[in-house]
Amino acid sequence: MNRAPHLFAVAGPGTDLAQFAREALWLAQERDLRLTIAIQQQSRAWAQIMSHETTEDLAVFAGRWDITLVKWRTIKDLEALISGWGQRKPKGVILGTRRRWLLDPGLPATAVAALEQAADARGIELIPDPSQGRSQTPILGLAWRLDEQRPWYHAYILSAFAVSLVAVLVNWLDKLVPNPSLAILFLTAVVYSANAYGMAAATFTSLLSVGLFNYFFMEPRYELVLSPQVILLLVPFLLVAGITSNLSGGLRNQAARSQRQAREARALFQLTRDIAVTGDTTSIFHAITLQCSDIFDCNAILLAPFTGAGNDPETLASRAASLQAAYPPQAIITSEEIETARWTFANAAPAGRGTSVSPQLDVAFHPLETSEGIVAVLALKGVSRDTVDSPGFRRLIGSICRLAALAVEHTLRKQEVENARVVSQTEGLRSALLSAIAHDFGTPLASVIGSASSLLSYGQTYSAEVTQELLTTILEEAERLSRFVKNVLQMNRLESGALVPRMQWADVEDLISTSIDSAHRRLANHEVYSDIADMLPLVNVDFVLMESVLVNLLDNAAKYAPADTNIQITARRINDEITIDISDQGRGIRSEELGAVFDKFYRARHRDRTVPGTGLGLAICKSIIEAHGGTVEALSEGLGHGTTIRLRLPVKTPDVAAMAEI
Repeated sequence: MNRAPHLFAVAGPGTDLAQFAREALWLAQERDLRLTIAIQQQSRAWAQIMSHETTEDLAVFAGRWDITLVKWRTIKDLEALISGWGQRKPKGVILGTRRRWLLDPGLPATAVAALEQAADARGIELIPDPSQGRSQTPILGLAWRLDEQRPWYHAYILSAFAVSLVAVLVNWLDKLVPNPSLAILFLTAVVYSANAYGMAAATFTSLLSVGLFNYFFMEPRYELVLSPQVILLLVPFLLVAGITSNLSGGLRNQAARSQRQAREARALFQLTRDIAVTGDTTSIFHAITLQCSDIFDCNAILLAPFTGAGNDPETLASRAASLQAAYPPQAIITSEEIETARWTFANAAPAGRGTSVSPQLDVAFHPLETSEGIVAVLALKGVSRDTVDSPGFRRLIGSICRLAALAVEHTLRKQEVENARVVSQTEGLRSALLSAIAHDFGTPLASVIGSASSLLSYGQTYSAEVTQELLTTILEEAERLSRFVKNVLQMNRLESGALVPRMQWADVEDLISTSIDSAHRRLANHEVYSDIADMLPLVNVDFVLMESVLVNLLDNAAKYAPADTNIQITARRINDEITIDISDQGRGIRSEELGAVFDKFYRARHRDRTVPGTGLGLAICKSIIEAHGGTVEALSEGLGHGTTIRLRLPVKTPDVAAMAEI
């Protein structure tokens, strides 16, 4: 026997098994329990008359949803099922509709008493029929009123009009063919009334029809006589009324159920689709509130906490206390409603309209619960009582809340992954920076310290050439350290926005020649050729920053190109851009790495220590050029074919004041 925790639902005779089973299944799923349904056997004919699903139909539904079905006929059978709770005690017992009087369908009083006594003795929760209060319980199992949207007298007026039309027809036929069997024509009015309005109007129609026929068409005419013939005439009328009204009511219920299920499926599909195309919490909140407002014809509001963290008892109260309207931000909600929403958040249970907690409010509160706890509360403000009492509301709102909670949880997970990625990337950059400092700062420092200590200890014994060489080493390594520090500080200023270009008009040839002069010491082992087109327009740049860009690019070319190779600088105007190319004959770059060479610490992350440097130079160049409205890219045909760094600056036309200054 399966020992899994379960709910035990007991359905009495005349119960709409389909509705009862679906509501009980939802309660079981909501509590993460298996479901066992005990049904009292009823004949197929009775089920068809009542337009209910048979036990065979329910068996198919139970097999699909893994529901255990047990049958009972008498109270002894039910007591035998209760005695088996010692081995498999349920977490809760759902009581079906109770019988109110002798002929009323439902659980008899003895069965209810036995269930209540057994549950109370074993400490089991008793749950009322989940379908009660959501649909009208029929009296004697009959569909007394089918259309509750119209005024009650509407059915009787139209039924009386239908009887009047039949009476006119019978009066005309009675003159042609006098026959007592003409009374059968009044059944058309009874069938119409039962099919359109239900058993109550059909009973009225039956009585009115028999009365009219008795008064106008039966001997003695124009007198009301209660004879056995009249009673025998009334009985089939009432039977036809009952059968027709129940068949019509069953068809209407099935049609309404199908429409409701289609509407629920469509609503869930639309919500799923809207959530699928959004990526942030605000968009998800918008999709949820929009769909709920449309489905339930109310104003949907999502409330979320803004302080506290975790789900432990110490922080849960503070998170509930910080609950406030999250979307839409301008939503108006009273202090009493806020307190009820906080109760929902703290207790993970619905509150407000349709519940036992603050039922006087016109707001229904439902928690959005994930595996990590409650993340938000959904408030349906202005929702009608008919909506919260309608069949399937609990199931639909529960599905929406679960779907919304999963979407919010997915968004939170994505945010956590993104935060972890940022942290990992930050750690990688920090590690790269430390590696660069340890290596690229350590090497020149060692050279400076070694050269300086040699001069201090043995300087008097060195020749002038050796002394000059050591001093040159100190100067070059100190300049390299200065460049490293300058690059780190400059990158920090660029990222913080503190470095703002001071624009001025400059000549391209002057800019290039100044940069070559500044980098002449680093270019000592290379031949530098420049090819600058004539009549290039002036460029509007920060001269100092652009000079540092070109110096960085020339230094980069000198580092990666073998000694005694050429470095080519080319400047051209192409359309509305000034293009400057710096080409070397170095080792080149793989095609898949061309875009990555401008990333910060690219070389350090790849443990490229064959050439000294922090890996910040090209990143700084890219940031400065983009601040001038230009672009930069790396070009290479692959390893062994050299590299070209191409930067583009927009061509601008100086105004009169600028021309006068120039």
